[in-house]
Amino acid sequence: MSEQNEQVVEWLEELKGQTLFIQKDEFETGKNDVLATDKVRFQLDSVGLKNNRNASIDDYVANEEIVLYGSGTIETAQGETDLPENVYEIPLTGEVKANKQDPSIRLRTDDAMYTIFT
Repeated sequence: MSEQNEQVVEWLEELKGQTLFIQKDEFETGKNDVLATDKVRFQLDSVGLKNNRNASIDDYVANEEIVLYGSGTIETAQGETDLPENVYEIPLTGEVKANKQDPSIRLRTDDAMYTIFT
């Protein structure tokens, strides 16, 4: 586990019990162009860092992921809908860069940019 990933988990731990707003800008494969944007409202209960020992060679499953436990909704074209499970996973693919600028945290992976704020 990288020290930076652990630091992000510590930052998120400070937000337990609060409502988070998460914007995920998913990149087009191999480019910096935003393909899709998801907006999530999430009541954070706890945070974990999951190590996927059986991650696939083709990067379909990330080696590590931050797992947010709680409940939330996602904004869709039809309105808000509940997240299917009481978790929100952030796959840590490729080179991960994190930046905390209160009141937000920005986390960039090879696949997406996550902006998390209260």
